[in-house]
Amino acid sequence: MPHRPHIQDPAPLHDQVGRLYFRVVLPTVAVALTLSSEWSDGPVLPLLTLLAALGAALHALLPARGRDALRYVFALVATGFVLLVAALGGAPPFQGTAAQLTVALLFTPATLMAWTLMFADRPRTALGLNTGLTLSVCLLVWRWQREGLHPAPQLNLPLLVLVIGMTVTYYAVTFAQMNARYHAGEQERVRDPLTGLLNRRALNERPDGPEPLHVAVLDIDHFKRVNDTHGHLAGDRVLRAVADVIQDALAGHGEAYRWGGEEFVLLLPAGSDAPAMLEGVRREIAARQFTGGQRVTLSAGLTRRGDGEDLGRAFERADSALRAAKDAGRDRVVLAAPGGLGAAPLDKRAAGR
Repeated sequence: MPHRPHIQDPAPLHDQVGRLYFRVVLPTVAVALTLSSEWSDGPVLPLLTLLAALGAALHALLPARGRDALRYVFALVATGFVLLVAALGGAPPFQGTAAQLTVALLFTPATLMAWTLMFADRPRTALGLNTGLTLSVCLLVWRWQREGLHPAPQLNLPLLVLVIGMTVTYYAVTFAQMNARYHAGEQERVRDPLTGLLNRRALNERPDGPEPLHVAVLDIDHFKRVNDTHGHLAGDRVLRAVADVIQDALAGHGEAYRWGGEEFVLLLPAGSDAPAMLEGVRREIAARQFTGGQRVTLSAGLTRRGDGEDLGRAFERADSALRAAKDAGRDRVVLAAPGGLGAAPLDKRAAGR
């Protein structure tokens, strides 16, 4: 069984961007604004600094579910902050300065890009938040210009902010859609479409780490008879049922692959009771009744991979144990000792106790 370098599926785009935004961008913004000499010109920059620092601190402290909610709360609070400053723009402490206008014009496109990607899993939410922020900044810039801030009197800054905001959002949405299509394609590449399990390609590309684990190879006994007697659709139902039983038995602990045809491969944690789990799967399948009263059974070979042992060697040993189970009459689990020192059938009655 060959092994090639494998790139693990990355975290979703919105999680990656959210972590970058809260853990890197906001702290950097807070530090940059703290070092600004414009703090004496009003409360705008100090409040913005506090907002950035608070967002970064909360993201670092909150659990995963809290971090997911934080992105919504932070975006709404940030937009509300801009609206508040725009509403108070006529009061002397909130009348803009050239430096504050520069901050608004620089941070707005970057924030729109970050929010679009941070809400890549909620594109309509991203569009709504970006629209709210863009319009709020347009209102703020218009208010500051109206109150006498005219760095370039001939330049329509609110319109410029609107155009830039729409353009940045469009490109960010396009990138998010491309990323989603790529991620979906990667999932399809390593998933068996019939059973939903990982496929042979995924197992071949799995990194061969040194950790000990249990390796099992399972095969549906006399599967050709199911197809010949009841048709391939009935065979597909059997395969899906077996896959469902395997996934229920794993309960998220371990990996299940459809190796090909009616054969499956399981990689189980070293600390799990692999023999009992496999025997439970075998009993569950044997007890089921399929189309036309058809019953099927499973044979399985199981071994434990030792520290530093090549996964391919352990697979071959489990596959040999599967053949031993077939030769011994099928409908059983055979254990192969590490190092290939022999195979022994699992006492089904003992496993059931």
